[in-house]
Amino acid sequence: MTRKHSIVIQGDRERAGDAVVFLPPAGSTTSPYLPVGGRLSPDLLAVHCEIPGRGRLADEQPAGTVQKVVDRWIADLSCDLAGRRLHLFGHSLGTLFAYEMAGRFTADPICEVAGLLISGAREPGYVPRTLIATAFAAVRAERRLTDEEEDAEGVHVTADLQMRREYRVAQETVRAPLALLCGRDDKFVRPEEMVEWKKFVTGPFLGTFTFDGGHDYYLAGKDLLASAIKEIVDRMNQSPKRIRSGK
Repeated sequence: MTRKHSIVIQGDRERAGDAVVFLPPAGSTTSPYLPVGGRLSPDLLAVHCEIPGRGRLADEQPAGTVQKVVDRWIADLSCDLAGRRLHLFGHSLGTLFAYEMAGRFTADPICEVAGLLISGAREPGYVPRTLIATAFAAVRAERRLTDEEEDAEGVHVTADLQMRREYRVAQETVRAPLALLCGRDDKFVRPEEMVEWKKFVTGPFLGTFTFDGGHDYYLAGKDLLASAIKEIVDRMNQSPKRIRSGK
C-alpha cells in the first residue's frame, strides 16, 4: 500500500520560490489555512501539513508526540521541497511543531528555515497546563460546532493536549527570524506575553502583528493574515541591517 503524502501544496512550483508551511492548531482534522494560502502572492507556495491519524491520514496510526508528527512531515518536505526556503507558520499547538521543525532543519538543512511565524501561543517552556485546557474549552465554544463536529474535535483536542503536556524542549534555542502574531482578544495568550518566545528563538525580531478577534482570529481575517505573512516574508528577505532593526 502506497503511503499517503502528509502535505498538500498550493501554488505553482515553477513560478514560486519560498514556501510558507502552515502547521495545524490543536483539534484540527484538516488544514484551516487553505483559504489563506490561496490569497498568498504567486511567488510563495503554501504548504499544508496533516497530522497522522486524522483528516486525509485518518487510516494511519496517530503519531502521539510532537516529535513523531514532525518526523512524518520532515520526510515529505525533504522529498518535495529540498533546497527551498521555508517560512514556518504555526498557530496554537502548531507553534511547537514549527519550533521543533526549525531545530531539525537547522541541524540537517535539507530545507532552509527562513523564518518562524509564531501565532497565538505561549513559549515552549510555559508550564501551567490547567490554563491550556481552560483556553481550549473557550475556543471550542467560540467555534459553535455541531454536536458531531464537536465530538470529533473533542477527541483530537484531547490527544493534542496530551502532546502539549508531554512535550519537552529538546534544543536550547533556534536561530531564525521571528515574527509574532496574535488576536487582540485571545483567551489563550496576550500579545505582550508572546515576547517570551525571544528566549527560544535568537534570530532577528521582525515585530508583533495583532488582529481583531480571539484565538481563532485567522478564520475571519484571511485577507489580513495573508497580507501580514507577505509583509513578514518581505522583511525576512531584506538586508540583515534592516531586519535587525525590526523595521
